[in-house]
Amino acid sequence: MILQNDDAVSPVVGVMLMLVVTIIIAAVVSSFAGGLANEEDKTPQVILTCTPVIKGGVYDSDKTNDVPDSRGHTFDNGIMFEHQGGEGFGLDDIEFQLQYENSMATIKLEDTFTQGSCVSGDVDAYFMEYGDDDGFITPGDKFMVYADNCRIKKDEDTDKETKFFTWKPAGSKGLFSAPFNQQVSYSFIDRASGKAIQSGSIVIH
Repeated sequence: MILQNDDAVSPVVGVMLMLVVTIIIAAVVSSFAGGLANEEDKTPQVILTCTPVIKGGVYDSDKTNDVPDSRGHTFDNGIMFEHQGGEGFGLDDIEFQLQYENSMATIKLEDTFTQGSCVSGDVDAYFMEYGDDDGFITPGDKFMVYADNCRIKKDEDTDKETKFFTWKPAGSKGLFSAPFNQQVSYSFIDRASGKAIQSGSIVIH
């Protein structure tokens, strides 16, 4: 008679099953977490073209200082962007950054114009879409980034005048001036990921 002892089989099988289940659960959790991370880090890929807009001219009653003096004049100046291709994005999902030499400004949709801004009553935000104005930009849509003022600086030695668009959202520490006929760098930053959806430069003239 042959006697077979199966007492050790059940514990081994049980341990094996537990290991397999643990590995499967770990793989599912890892895959799910990776998917969430990819969704959070996803940055829209877009192609935008830009055009400076001068609507109302550039005026400064005192060209000897470095601050705007519009004296009641209103202008709807700024930079127009057109979505040429890629994914859509919401205007409230982006930050607009401008840089010239060592000076930089960051502007968001919810920022408000500083008292003394020269924009007209038709403009109530730094970012405004043309057309349906749903705040979501898709290929073919255009939107403006409005400058809240402008100024002119006159060189006392040469009498040469340099014009500027200026930005100073309420609460910002300083005035940002973008000179005409000089390259000014810009970036649109996706606020969720902190990454640029597009960077470039523009010459205002």
